[in-house]
Amino acid sequence: MKSTTYSAFGWGKETFQPLTINDQTCEFDWVMRPGGSVPEHFHKESDELFKVLEGEVTFRLNGKTIVKKAGEELFVPKMAVHGVANKSKGDCKCRVSYQPAADQGKFFMVMMYLADNGHTGEMAMLKAMHICDRLKYREFSSLQGGVKLMMDGTLGLFRLIAPLTGWDKLTRQYVQEVVKPAAG
Repeated sequence: MKSTTYSAFGWGKETFQPLTINDQTCEFDWVMRPGGSVPEHFHKESDELFKVLEGEVTFRLNGKTIVKKAGEELFVPKMAVHGVANKSKGDCKCRVSYQPAADQGKFFMVMMYLADNGHTGEMAMLKAMHICDRLKYREFSSLQGGVKLMMDGTLGLFRLIAPLTGWDKLTRQYVQEVVKPAAG
C-alpha cells in the first residue's frame, strides 16, 4: 500500500496537517490556537466531521452554540451553516474530514505546494484561492454576510492585478509541477 506524507501548512492561528486526500475523503489534523476562529460558512457538496482530539472547541451550527471537548464529535451535514472558534486558553486539535471531498483536497494540495515553495501565512491562503479560481476548482466553502462580500471583493481585485503580482506565473508553475504530472 502506497503511503503519502503531506506537508503541514497554516495561517493566522491555524495549522493543518493533511492525512488523506482523494476524491472521496479529505482528512486532516487541525490545530487552532486560543482566539482563533473560522467565520460562519457552509459546504455545498460535502458533509464535515469534527473529532475533537485535544482541548475544547466552540461551534455555531444553524444558529446554535455547541461546545465539544476531547473525545467528542460533531457532524455537520452539507449546506448547514457553521462556524468554529477556540474560546479556551489552550490550543485545540481536531481531526476533520470532508466526504465526499469535492475540491477541498485540491485546495490543500495548492496550499502544500505554496508552503513547500516558501509562501506562507494569510497571503499564501489568498494565493491558493487565486490559483483555485484560475483552475476553475469548485468552491467548497461558501462564506456568509460581510465576510463573503469582503472575500469576493478581494478575489476580484486579485484577478485584476494578478499579472502584475506574479500570481498568474505561480499558477502556471503549479500546473507544470503538480497538475500535469498527476494527470499523467
